[in-house]
Amino acid sequence: MNDLLKQWIRPEMLAESNYHVPAPATDIKLNQNESAWDWPAELKNQISHQIANLAWNRYPQQAAAILRERLAQALEVPPGKIVLGNGSNEILAAITILTLAGGDTLCALEPSFAIYPLLATWRGAKMDNSTLADDFQVSVDDLLARSSKAKLTILCNPNSPTGTLLPLEVIAQVAEAASGLVVVDEAYVHYATVTALDLIEQYPNLVVTQTFSKAFAMAGFRLGYGVMSAALVEQVSKGLLPFNLDAPTAAAATVLLDHQEWVDQRIDQTIAERDKLIEELNSLDGIRALPSQANFFLLQTDLGPRATYNGLLDAGILIRDVSGYPGCQNYVRITVGRPEENHRLAAALEQML
Repeated sequence: MNDLLKQWIRPEMLAESNYHVPAPATDIKLNQNESAWDWPAELKNQISHQIANLAWNRYPQQAAAILRERLAQALEVPPGKIVLGNGSNEILAAITILTLAGGDTLCALEPSFAIYPLLATWRGAKMDNSTLADDFQVSVDDLLARSSKAKLTILCNPNSPTGTLLPLEVIAQVAEAASGLVVVDEAYVHYATVTALDLIEQYPNLVVTQTFSKAFAMAGFRLGYGVMSAALVEQVSKGLLPFNLDAPTAAAATVLLDHQEWVDQRIDQTIAERDKLIEELNSLDGIRALPSQANFFLLQTDLGPRATYNGLLDAGILIRDVSGYPGCQNYVRITVGRPEENHRLAAALEQML
């Protein structure tokens, strides 16, 4: 069978590992940067009613027109500058279909989101990463030099897994210097202080992607979007399959956008819990929790990443061992949970150390 696979499958794809996140059952799940809070029952009931009244035998609206209008109002941008996807990763994949061919270069930060190298591999492209410094800050000159030669640049901001934030001035410099498109992946932007949305008017090669999976607690539905010039929307849409967004997801998101106050409350709670938890952990001996602008943070302990991961797993707490990421050899990554989950995490770490 292996010989046949070599005939059928491109060698670079055979060598690629499947994207896989270990998911052992635990009491507390802090490993995938999801929202710590599910939707209230009353919202779920409202959405269920909307879905039940849909015509299930009909294809969904082309480009989810009603949702796009509603999202445009929330973002204060014209609907024609928004493209919707099955998660923001689908928007990124569509952009790579439109831009990258064999031998082209995708520039990103390192360490950063593991999907970017996979997207490059799919297109037969190569990565040219700008390596972050020991404190996970960007070398601006290096990033500018690499992005200026790349066909596509993707900047995760705030960055995963580091939680660090690129200033808008740096993003503007990259957009100015880049020879190709520049995508700012703002999956965690709602937990941060800045967004690059306002730069789109000034830089026609700039795209901003955001998601409903994190702050909007819709990871189970899969919905993301890109904001860009209307001319780019027309082109990026060509990289998406027809009717890519299902009607239940569009209905759920439309309802949720009418309850922004609930989303904002959870964002504020997450930020407060994040800052409180990082401060508490840094007061313990043998622990270093790094500051973050996302809903997660990196943690270093005297036990080392594998022992920390296993010890917390034994305590019923699932986190993410990111020690395999370049530059993260000494770290685990922890998603901010609800207050009672964070309390158990801190108590478990104190006991382990």
